[in-house]
Amino acid sequence: MEEKKKKFNRTIIKLPNILEKLVAAILLVGIVYGGYRLIIDAFAFTSPDTEALAYMETLLVSAFSVIIVIEFVRMLVKHSMNTIIEVLIFAIARGIVAGHEESLSMLIRVMAIALLLFCRKYLFKEFDFEEEE
Repeated sequence: MEEKKKKFNRTIIKLPNILEKLVAAILLVGIVYGGYRLIIDAFAFTSPDTEALAYMETLLVSAFSVIIVIEFVRMLVKHSMNTIIEVLIFAIARGIVAGHEESLSMLIRVMAIALLLFCRKYLFKEFDFEEEE
């Protein structure tokens, strides 16, 4: 009876990792589709009535979305503080590049990225860059 209980506990402990891998696999399918749509959007500037600024903005939003999902999948697979910080940096940078916000919001985003980079450079130890098992 005790052996069954230990086996059940080990299964419960492994289950979140398996579910994370499953979510990562599903997101990979979305990345492939998003990458395909990004390529299609990149060559869609053939219409004469397409405005260049709106086209570039749409392209940047699409590209950053794909990049953020790629980083998120990497975060699910590789459990390290470094990948978490990178996902946060990309998410904040997407808001800077693709967003049309007032100057104060943009300044706050830039300061947040600077703070994250500072933390990664000066506060992380060697084990923060290693993958958890």
